[in-house]
Amino acid sequence: MGQPPTIPRPAVTRLATYLYVLRSFSARGTVVASSVELATAAGVNPSILRKDLSYVGASGVRGVGYDVSRLTARIKLALHTDHTNMVALAGAGRLGHALISHAGFGRGFKVAALFDTDPAVIGTRFTDDLVVVPLSEVGATCAGLAEGIDFGVIATGDDDAQAACDAFTASGIRQLLNVTPVHLSVESDVVVRQVDLALELQVLGFQAYAVHSSAARNRIVPTTESNQAMGEEAVTA
Repeated sequence: MGQPPTIPRPAVTRLATYLYVLRSFSARGTVVASSVELATAAGVNPSILRKDLSYVGASGVRGVGYDVSRLTARIKLALHTDHTNMVALAGAGRLGHALISHAGFGRGFKVAALFDTDPAVIGTRFTDDLVVVPLSEVGATCAGLAEGIDFGVIATGDDDAQAACDAFTASGIRQLLNVTPVHLSVESDVVVRQVDLALELQVLGFQAYAVHSSAARNRIVPTTESNQAMGEEAVTA
């Protein structure tokens, strides 16, 4: 068997979106979906969707569409979410709560360890099987987990972000998701995916301004000739 095709990073991001869309379709009882339906729900062009799905070996039936359950399985396999990945989360504050509650943990991801530096929250029970542990105990805690840790998520305050990063990498974690605005210093073999929510909002703000400015420029403004004609009509009347 040959090596599986390399999936470009932008396509990986879109495949994750398609997986979310497919799950919503399945929840509504949709068994088959066309490329147009999937693309519309995902906010992409149908040709881009078909190209992305070719990376996972998926092809729809012309005039029918894609089998939702089979396509879901193919994308999960390609994204390696067909099994549960263990996550260590640094930051038990409001952002940490939001990530666990709303960011998709449970869809192939499980928070196996939770850390913080705030004495007020250390030792508190986050869920039935998750207790907040001091950030200084990352190494011992992760080493004691039989299933190991696949990813580290940094959702601390800015002052603790680099310390959390250093603790995760020292314990052997090489895949990090950073949702703080802090630029982390890491070794070359550590992969950091940066998600700066404030930055994303700033980009949206700029795009919204650009759209409004373009709409204002494209408004129909009477020309000098038309103004003169309107004036002549008023005089005649």
